[in-house]
Amino acid sequence: MAHLKFDISKLEKLNDPARFESLPPDVFLSALALPDGPSVIVEIGAGTGLFAEAFTDRAPGATVYVADIAEEAIEWMLANRRGVAEGRIVPVRSTETRVPLGDGIADAVYMINLHHELADPHGSYAEAFRLLKTGGRLLVVDWAARETPKGPPLAIRAVPSALEAVITGAGFTDVTVDDSALPWHVMATARRPAV
Repeated sequence: MAHLKFDISKLEKLNDPARFESLPPDVFLSALALPDGPSVIVEIGAGTGLFAEAFTDRAPGATVYVADIAEEAIEWMLANRRGVAEGRIVPVRSTETRVPLGDGIADAVYMINLHHELADPHGSYAEAFRLLKTGGRLLVVDWAARETPKGPPLAIRAVPSALEAVITGAGFTDVTVDDSALPWHVMATARRPAV
């Protein structure tokens, strides 16, 4: 479904701080339940790394690997994100189902407004599972399947039962899906269990 991918020519749109009004970083960081001290976070589908920078501002011990399929997004982050220069934001070019990082590297993995674009959700969630340490947390935020002032067509939005099924199918446990906590989005969290 390549036609559903974000139009990379609109990259600057991803930097609008007004996005935080409906997508609050503090809520997401709390949901990730990071360990005290240093932590590793992976963002899949990072765009310009707006949320990664918000997370590193709020979690001084965190390093965020920001993965995206678009070379333009990687180049933009390398040139513009102050966290890159500080070594706390690390851009990596990925495919939709493969992030070039080691197994069990991450305390947390998150995806924001990506689920509805995935051509192979099962492969993407299996990759998130691979990246997480035992006990690591997954956070997925995507457009809720209800009318909102903006967003993708309703037909491709995240239905809670389908989102829960694909996350559970990847091996995650403690899956919770909430489509009422955010005004326009559904939020899911899960944990990688011991194998």
